[in-house]
Amino acid sequence: MAPTVLSPEQRERFDLEGVLRIEGLLTPDGLERARAAVLAPLEALGLWRDGAWTTEACRVSERRLKTPKAIGNRHPELRALLDEAPVQAMIGELLDGRRVDRSIQPRPQVLFTLPNAAIWSAPSGWHADVPRLASGRSHGVQLFVLLDVVEPGGGGTVAIAGSHRLLNLGRHIRMKELRPLLCREPFFRELYSNVPRSAEDSRALMARRAWIEGVEVKVVELTGLPGDLYVTDLRVLHSIAPNAGPRPRLMLTDRFAPADAIEEVKQAFGWS
Repeated sequence: MAPTVLSPEQRERFDLEGVLRIEGLLTPDGLERARAAVLAPLEALGLWRDGAWTTEACRVSERRLKTPKAIGNRHPELRALLDEAPVQAMIGELLDGRRVDRSIQPRPQVLFTLPNAAIWSAPSGWHADVPRLASGRSHGVQLFVLLDVVEPGGGGTVAIAGSHRLLNLGRHIRMKELRPLLCREPFFRELYSNVPRSAEDSRALMARRAWIEGVEVKVVELTGLPGDLYVTDLRVLHSIAPNAGPRPRLMLTDRFAPADAIEEVKQAFGWS
């Protein structure tokens, strides 16, 4: 039997929270090659120079810089990083050995957010990328790899740990129906509210926890150092967040769906 990557404690935490941070899983060489592939086009744009972000990186409008066009997602170094044996072994463990289907998302994606806010404010665009399935099963997992330092308030994705365990009601539920069901609870009504808040109030809101139907839910901000990896259950609610930091947010993400869930996912979306 092949050695496992995750400890029993890590697996239990993932099952309970749907969000798990893992350090030291990626090889330094693979990480450096992926970073270099992404930073090269940014250097050509004058945003990265001599191993550091330039002041221009904090001045360029998001509207003028679209990540797929400026950076691209087809760098083989990105796929190679996520194809490393420990990463694939971890995915296999979390999917309980089920075969992966890459038809819905065939390649990794670069997540790049320039500084775009004077102060950090709580997001309100909470969503899941896929509907709840009638079977109650997970659609798979999503990986987030930090390619650069991501500090609190620096644009890192925010996720609601534990939310994957809510509203698995034995029927397909799309996001437009999921939101009003969630907002029956005060915790989610506050999170979805777009009332303007100060940075202090936003942080206080993000620090709250709640117990809903026996499930603890809390907000987790994906921050850390280059090479840190987060894995989330695809049912977990998440949102983009403002970047009130001094540097761009640079991450890599990819989704891995079990092949035996694809047909049910298509049914839930209403795809032919």
